[in-house]
Amino acid sequence: MKKKLIFGAIAVLVLIVGISLSGGKDNEKSSQSTTAQQERTTESETAEAEDESETTETKESAKPTASSKSESKVPMEHQAALKKAQSYARHMDMSEAGVREQLASSYGESFTPEAVTYAMEHLEGIDWEANALAKAKSYQKDMAMSTESIREQLTSDYGEQFTSEQADYAIQHLPS
Repeated sequence: MKKKLIFGAIAVLVLIVGISLSGGKDNEKSSQSTTAQQERTTESETAEAEDESETTETKESAKPTASSKSESKVPMEHQAALKKAQSYARHMDMSEAGVREQLASSYGESFTPEAVTYAMEHLEGIDWEANALAKAKSYQKDMAMSTESIREQLTSDYGEQFTSEQADYAIQHLPS
């Protein structure tokens, strides 16, 4: 029981620190970002810029279609939930279950179940193994945790909620 409380407290602390570091600025990297995360973000930004330029060219040369009209009918809450999900996954290295819980929780974002479902179904380009590794590196460096403690924290329902496979990947790729 004491271990669960400790893991819960650590998870809350990590979440609070992550939120305060992000300060609502999705484009800034925290000073604790790993090289892998920076590379993923740079690749993602490059892809988004390319997508944006292609979209601009397409809009200029094509008439609106039924699909573009239906995309604009996505409720604002659903769009906001997706934006938050992207931020949590890309900038805070959260697990898929962690993002889902944060969006739905009354202690988190309190989005409707429909908005959470929409966000999770439309969340693309996230490397959950890389997120697990980034969290593991943070625990190793900043909290001097043992490998087994890191594994437990990564997979705990009171911790990061990564899958066993994602935690295994992270542990296997931690620096010695």
